Amino acid sequence: MKPLTLCIQAFGPFAGTEELDFTKLGNNPLFLINGPTGAGKSSILDAICFALYGQTTGAERDATQMRCDHSELSLLTEVSLTFTLGS
Repeated sequence: MKPLTLCIQAFGPFAGTEELDFTKLGNNPLFLINGPTGAGKSSILDAICFALYGQTTGAERDATQMRCDHSELSLLTEVSLTFTLGS
């Protein structure tokens, strides 16, 4: 499986909609998620796991805990992962 895009909305620290485009990494097999404490690094991994399995990494947090408290009430909490199968 190779991730192509990850769209996060009102999830974790992300109050709005954020899209990560993994295709910009080219064919590099490894990449680094880097940033200061609280920037959302673990939330990116949680979002990927939630999109695939319906739960966060290690099932440490309940799905209801992943909604961003700073999001507009009308904005749905959503995670969308697009990927290819194979290499």
